[in-house]
Order: sequence, then structure tokens, then C-alpha cells
Amino acid sequence: MQTKLPAGKLYGKNLKTRQIAGLRLAEVSYPAGYRTPEHSHHLPQLCLVRQGIFAEVYDRKRREVRPLSLITRPAGESHVQRFQQSDVHCLIVEVESGWLERVREHQVSLERSAVFHGGLSVWLATRLYKEFQLADDASSLAIEGLALEVMADLSRRQPKALGRKPPKSLEQTRELLHTHFSESLTLAEIAGSVGLHPVHLARIFRRYHHCTIGEYVRKLRIESACHEISTTDCQLALIASRNGFYDQSHFSRAFKRMMGITPGQYRAAFRSR
Repeated sequence: MQTKLPAGKLYGKNLKTRQIAGLRLAEVSYPAGYRTPEHSHHLPQLCLVRQGIFAEVYDRKRREVRPLSLITRPAGESHVQRFQQSDVHCLIVEVESGWLERVREHQVSLERSAVFHGGLSVWLATRLYKEFQLADDASSLAIEGLALEVMADLSRRQPKALGRKPPKSLEQTRELLHTHFSESLTLAEIAGSVGLHPVHLARIFRRYHHCTIGEYVRKLRIESACHEISTTDCQLALIASRNGFYDQSHFSRAFKRMMGITPGQYRAAFRSR
């Protein structure tokens, strides 16, 4: 039988909590071998995974979550978590309805379940965690501002519903891009692999994803690079090459244009996490 947890109630060991302007923040740890019962939450959540790997079953689906992942979890979503391999530490932000109402007019919400690996939203959430560790008035203001920035970025990254399921060929295109994003592909090659005319594919892709195929590939490359930058000591030039950029200079320009900071600044943000 599913348990619905009220606001402020979380499984695991609660290490620290703060409540700021409609946001309930908690740092929670889960020991290796722990498993939660099936449950849901009264409030929607953001969950930044800072340490450890765990499996989560939700809405009859399964996902494995690794460090520096950011989960969006709508209110009422039923899920079970298994922490088998190692201890896990998370920052969980519960968002009260009044806070959400302030941003809903800008099409910002937490109504979709998703997990994001790397990118601007994870960097912002990491900064939010660092402010959470402080205890002054300025940190409260910073936390609210960073939470708004996280929500705005997540809103841009999640596909907008059109009221109908995308065609199978578009799903095939998306799978192909996620598998081969680091390679040099032409629009004609991509369209040919899914049996569509290039012009038609470009049109329906933009309609469903609100960006061009080239922009989508660039986002995938940057997100993959973000994960490598934040979790390894690999040289930036090698990361650039592995993710499909011409050279480190090209990579740095594209990274700063999308993220607003350089790859080096992004890496520095995770050094003291």
C-alpha cells in the first residue's frame, strides 16, 4: 500500500533542514542496502544527487540515478528507491504551492518527472546547495534566486506538450541523436535513417522540441561535457574532442554561450562539493 508523505516528511536520515520563502530544503542520507517503501509526496520536489548511485522505480518505469543528477518529481508520483551499492547523499527541495503559483504564469512548473545529468540546472543546484550550508540572511535570498533560475532552466529543457504523441519517426530521430551526438551527421543522413525528407524532419522536429536538430545536438554535447568536467580530471581538450567539438577553443565558446560560464569555472564549482 502506497504511503503519501506530508510536507517535511522524508525517508532516510535528515542531516539538515531549512525553510525559506515557500521552499523546504533538506540534506538527506541513505545507507547502502536501504530500500524505501512505495510512497509519494504531498509537495513536488527537486532532488540533487550529490553522492552515490541508486535505482528508482516510478510510474512503472525504472531509472538509475548517479551523482550530479537533478530529479524533478511531481506531487503524488508513486516511487520506490533502492540504495544498494553505496551511501547516497541528496539535497531535496520541496516546493510549496504558493511559491509555484508565483512562477506558473511563466510556464514554469514541476508537473513532469525527469532526471537531468549535467548542464546549467545542475550547476545552479550545486550552488544552491552551497548557499544552503550557510546560515546568514544573504544565503536565504541567494537560495530563492537560485531556485528560480533552476526552475527556469528546467522549463526550457523539458519538451512542451502538444496534446498528442510525437510520430514514431521523431522518436527514432531522438534516439539516434542521443546515441551519435558526438559524430558529424548531416540532416540528409539523419532523415534518410528514419525514412523522412530532410525538410519535413526539420519542420516536425522544431515543432515538438522547439529547437533545430543542430541546437539539440549542441545541447547533448554540452550536457555530456558537463558530466565529464564535473566528475573527472580529464583535460578539457580531450573532453572537447570526445564530445564532437573541433578543438578546445570551439568547445569553450559553445560552452560559455550556452552556460554563461567557461568550462574551467564550471569545473571549479564542483571541486568543494
